[in-house]
Amino acid sequence: MVLTRILIGLLILGLSSCGNTNSSKGDEVLPSESPAEKGASLYTLNCASCHGEDGKLGLSGAKDLSESKLKDPQIKTILQKGKNAMPPMSSILETEENMEVVIQHIKTLRK
Repeated sequence: MVLTRILIGLLILGLSSCGNTNSSKGDEVLPSESPAEKGASLYTLNCASCHGEDGKLGLSGAKDLSESKLKDPQIKTILQKGKNAMPPMSSILETEENMEVVIQHIKTLRK
């Protein structure tokens, strides 16, 4: 019984940490960064806690991004609306430019 409560608590904690909505906004990214660097920074701040730096972590049911075959519009829809345990990222990424550089970074994680 105690073990079950601990596991449920850890699951809730893990789900609440995905997306890292605690002020990890695009304004924390240095303006001198290239688009590729900006995409990597935004991904690290907002996505890596569940997907991992290499896209393979899969915490809280996060998909293995290295295996993804999704096209840009499909990735964008998931970022905008969220999917399963992943929250919508539109308000976190804030701008279309930020969303686009994150999409491009996600595609670099593919095998």
